[in-house]
Amino acid sequence: MFDTRQLVAAETLAPFWKGLQSSAPYRPAADWLISSPYHRPTDLSGLSIEALAEPVRLETLFTQRSLLLNRLLFNVYEQNNLYLPTERFSEEDTRAFHGFYEPGFVAANAVMRPALESTCFDFLSRELSVQGPWTVETLEAYCTERLRAYEASPSETCRRVQASACPKEAARLFLLQVAPDFISEASQMARALPGNFGPVHSELMKIFIDEFGYGVHPKKHSTLFEKTLESVGLSSRVHTYYYWYLPSSLVMTSYFHWITSHKPRWFEYVGALYWIEAVVPHFNRQYSKLLKAVFGRDGVDTLYFDEHVGIDIHHRRMAFDKLIRPMVQLYGESVIPAMVRGIEASRLLGDVAERDFLAQMDFCDALHSGQATPASPGDLSRAEERPRGYFLEPQVCDRDTVLAVAQGEVEVDGGYLRPRVLKAGEALQVPAGRMVGARVVGEGARLFLGAAPPAVRG
Repeated sequence: MFDTRQLVAAETLAPFWKGLQSSAPYRPAADWLISSPYHRPTDLSGLSIEALAEPVRLETLFTQRSLLLNRLLFNVYEQNNLYLPTERFSEEDTRAFHGFYEPGFVAANAVMRPALESTCFDFLSRELSVQGPWTVETLEAYCTERLRAYEASPSETCRRVQASACPKEAARLFLLQVAPDFISEASQMARALPGNFGPVHSELMKIFIDEFGYGVHPKKHSTLFEKTLESVGLSSRVHTYYYWYLPSSLVMTSYFHWITSHKPRWFEYVGALYWIEAVVPHFNRQYSKLLKAVFGRDGVDTLYFDEHVGIDIHHRRMAFDKLIRPMVQLYGESVIPAMVRGIEASRLLGDVAERDFLAQMDFCDALHSGQATPASPGDLSRAEERPRGYFLEPQVCDRDTVLAVAQGEVEVDGGYLRPRVLKAGEALQVPAGRMVGARVVGEGARLFLGAAPPAVRG
């Protein structure tokens, strides 16, 4: 029904896109951290609606276009979630609250949603294979084999974080990347609950109840995650670190919103849910140990990760024995390929997210250890005057990029939340696909941001 290219060509979506480009909730911020859950900087001013016509590919996922489109889609889904301030509403809070949930703004986002989903998730169909034949026995053997292979190897993320030049900052950066999901954990699952679909409905509710701490707020999994954030010196305020969410982190979170909101993807969701529940114990056990090693056993709250080690072993058995198996028995083997697609999508998105995170961590390490210096600072005659406080919001560089300071001082960060100050004559090279932001300090600066000169081959 919705052909994105045709809709774009016919300018059907143009009025809605134009409205979103100037909407208050999407306006740029002036600082690294976001102070309101209703402010979601998504600068569409330089992005034409034609950006929707070309699907994001796996090889173009780590780009600025992908970042903006995935920020937008994430926010579309997030309007289904209720966020309230932790203290009395201020006048500013009240305006922002009503602005974010204003029916016209919600409707404009909703109109764009099918096109965004088509653009952002098309690559999954191209990358995944679910060829059978499948029976419940071959599916179980497949799951067992995949899980055994996963658990046979230690986590590369944990190993690399511990070996980082800045392990505390690297560990925090990882927590920022899971925050889009964990800060409102199981909200996607809640989308799958309305209706009436037999005994599996009640079994899914059992998992959901666990995620929400049986109605005891201190035991709710998102509450446990907040405590972990606070224990390592991070804010637990909703989406404070929105600017630092990488494209892969956003698409991973949005994928679960997509498959739970589109009811024909129910069987795909069950497969994806199984895989997430299955792999969490192995990873969380290692990450809990890592946090204790990096921050000290008495200085960090790891209960969020520790809780999942036990409960998700139970959940993965439930997901297979109480959801997958009875549905295959009831509906037949024809539903298995969709379940396999969910498993494979979760595996792929997890691998992509790890690759994105590790590359960003490597860039941040290089930035803070002074190893990201370009061979040439670029053409400083093209440096532009920027006033005090000028803020270049975090963005993904589509190509190898040089950021150089001709005059003044500029603080630069890649997500370690500890900006490095570049002084006049200093420069930084940002690899293609990496996120970087900058802010002018002092009385002003002359700043160059452009393509890195081609490498000289000897």
